[in-house]
Amino acid sequence: MENLLSLQLKKTNKNYQKLFRMKIALVTEYPPVHSGFATYEHYLVDAFRPLNLEIHLSPFTRTRVDYEEILDSLNEIKELDLVHLNHGYDCFEISNEFITFLKELRCRTKVVTTMHTVNNFRKGVDIRWFNKELANNTDILIVHSSPMKDELLSQGVSPEKIIIIPHGTRIPFIRGEEGSREATRVAHGVPQNMKMVLAFGFLEPDKGFEELMMVVSRIRETFLVIAGEKASKDDGQFVDRLQAIGDFQLEGRFKLINHYLEETELLKLMTASDVIVMPYRPVGPDDMHYSVSGVLHLALSQGRPIVVCSNPKFVELENIIPELVVPSMDLRALSSVLKRVMTDTPFRELAVAKILKYAGETSWEKVARLHVKAYEKTLRATLSEYHNIKGDQIVKHHPATESSVLAGRTDRESI
Repeated sequence: MENLLSLQLKKTNKNYQKLFRMKIALVTEYPPVHSGFATYEHYLVDAFRPLNLEIHLSPFTRTRVDYEEILDSLNEIKELDLVHLNHGYDCFEISNEFITFLKELRCRTKVVTTMHTVNNFRKGVDIRWFNKELANNTDILIVHSSPMKDELLSQGVSPEKIIIIPHGTRIPFIRGEEGSREATRVAHGVPQNMKMVLAFGFLEPDKGFEELMMVVSRIRETFLVIAGEKASKDDGQFVDRLQAIGDFQLEGRFKLINHYLEETELLKLMTASDVIVMPYRPVGPDDMHYSVSGVLHLALSQGRPIVVCSNPKFVELENIIPELVVPSMDLRALSSVLKRVMTDTPFRELAVAKILKYAGETSWEKVARLHVKAYEKTLRATLSEYHNIKGDQIVKHHPATESSVLAGRTDRESI
């Protein structure tokens, strides 16, 4: 399996060249903050390192977003070419204040915005006006899937604004050492004769953990591990309920790991598992949202079958191998698929091969290059007299002006 992933990575363009060294500022959550956005940006910045970019971070935390402070931090970056804003409804308020901030930002520089989630309603309130204003005040809008793009188009956003770039998959670390599989199982009390079912992510009710516990309790010789941290302080009672249900329904066949998982710890758990499950509950019509799952992409490269309940977040897996996607809350179907991946070896191997192929196609290295192309598209009007883009290469046309291009200067106002 590792050879398949290695071949996928070798297909990336080793001769990728950049004449123009872009200076990019990322407005985002970033480690040590624990969030999906922070993890996403951490992996993206790592993948940017071999490329000819100068990256500046303007981090914030969703508990305290100060627009003036963000603008001031960007003002300190001399000769900035572009700002890339990571947008999430939980990070930036749905308000005219945010739109005003975005307008002011765009008056000073080019702006690329990644919308990690696209809603039409938020807690019962129509927010389509906000999405359209956001799109109108950014140069390019990045989304992660076709359903996200289709939803924005239905809300009146111009198709010329939207670029689809898939969520990245962390490939270089691949999996924990296979030799650690048995040690990890022993450490968590998993009997060697049982199949280990793993579910992980924020511990909150809409993840479907309770339903999964009911299903696993009825499958003989299986052991369930649920791992993650509380999404908020209000989820404390829910975590206690999970433990109580596990003690009652899965006596001796259940382990709850209730804390933030470092990358190495999570890798070991995935390596120790036989199947990874994401049994999310259905989304209500008043809070329909379109996104992709960062948790899914963490699991893609681990060489394990992944079973999910139907949800817009998992559209990628449905495209890869729909047999692993079951109707939401259909516990009988979930039980049937879990049994199949644990007993039908040819099906399991086919599923894993398809999953690993897609993992290679969405490696962070490839995703980083797609971001560079998006940045180039944003700046193309300014740079078109200096270079011509052909595939992954940039061909220089005017040697006499090379120094000004390398300096990254344009005739627009810098932040």
